Amino acid sequence: MPSFEVVVNNGSFDGYIFLRKISDPGAQLMIDSEGKLVWFQLSDTTILRVYTPYKDSYLALHSKKRILEVTYDNDTLLDLSYGEMGFDRELHHEVIKDLDNNIIAITHEIIPLDLSEMGGETQDTVRTDGIIKLSRKGKKLWSWSLGDNMDPLFYPEINRYKKDWGHANSLLVDIDGNYVISWRDFNQVWKINSTSGEVMWKYGNETISNEQDRFYQQHSVNINLDGDYMVLDNGFASIRRSSRVLAFTVDEDTIHNTLAINLPDSMFTFKQGSAYQFSEDRYLISSTVRNLLVITDRKGEILWLTKTDTEFYRAYYLDQSVL
Repeated sequence: MPSFEVVVNNGSFDGYIFLRKISDPGAQLMIDSEGKLVWFQLSDTTILRVYTPYKDSYLALHSKKRILEVTYDNDTLLDLSYGEMGFDRELHHEVIKDLDNNIIAITHEIIPLDLSEMGGETQDTVRTDGIIKLSRKGKKLWSWSLGDNMDPLFYPEINRYKKDWGHANSLLVDIDGNYVISWRDFNQVWKINSTSGEVMWKYGNETISNEQDRFYQQHSVNINLDGDYMVLDNGFASIRRSSRVLAFTVDEDTIHNTLAINLPDSMFTFKQGSAYQFSEDRYLISSTVRNLLVITDRKGEILWLTKTDTEFYRAYYLDQSVL
C-alpha cells in the first residue's frame, strides 16, 4: 500500500480522502486526516486511473474496455464490456452517471483521412475523442465526436497531433443535463448539447484576452459549491510554472473567472491532478507530479498537506457516512 506522511494538519477534517492506486495490484483506498488507511479494496491486476465516487458506490474503468460499479461493501452493481449492446468505443479519462443513472464516458475516436497534403499518408488516421452514453445494460443511447464539429484538415499541424487530437481529460453532466468537457491540448472547456451535439459555448485560451485569466492543460472540470465551473489550472512549463484552482461562471452574454487559488510553485503539476471543493472554504487538490495531497482555504492557505510515495491521478473527499 502507498505511504502517507501528514506534514501540515491545521484544518483537520472528519471525512476521508478517496484515492485509486493503479500499479499492480490496483486498489481503491481511503485515508483519514492523519493519513491512516481506513478502507481499501484490492484488484486482481493493474487498473486504469479513472473512477468517480458516489454516495454508496464508485464507478470506474477497470480497463479501456470494461466499466465497473462497485459498492464500498464490495458488491458489484454493474459490469459492462466492450463489444456488447453498442458499447463500440474504447474509453479513457472519465466515466460518470447522469440523472437517469445512464453511463457517460469519454471515448477514443478514429477518423480515417487523407493527410498526404499535410505531411502524412494517403490512407492515414486521426485519433481524437468523443462522448458516449450507455444504458445500465450497455446499450448505446447517444454518441458524439470532436470530428463531427471540427474538420481535422483545417486544424494547424494536424499531422503532428494526429495520434491524440485535442486530448479530452474530464467530463461532467451539467445541471441542465448537457455535457461540459475539458480539452487539455486546446486549453479550453466546452459545453455540448446532450441531444443535438451542438457546441453551446467554448471558454479558454483563444477566448480570453487577459493573459492573467487564461488556464493551461486544465484537468478535473467540475461544479463547485458556488455553482461555478471549476478546474485545476495545471499551468504550462514554458509560460507559467505554477498551478492553481480556477473557477468561472457563464452568464447570458459573458463568461468570466470567479475564483483563483494560487498554489506554491512546489505544487506545480504539469499534468494530471484534480481540484474539488468539499465545504464552504475547503478545497482538496491532488498535485500528482509532486505526490502531494493538499487542502487549502479560498485564500490559498495550506491547512492540510500529505506527502505520498505514489502518484494519484485524482483525490476525492467523502464524508464518514460512506463507511
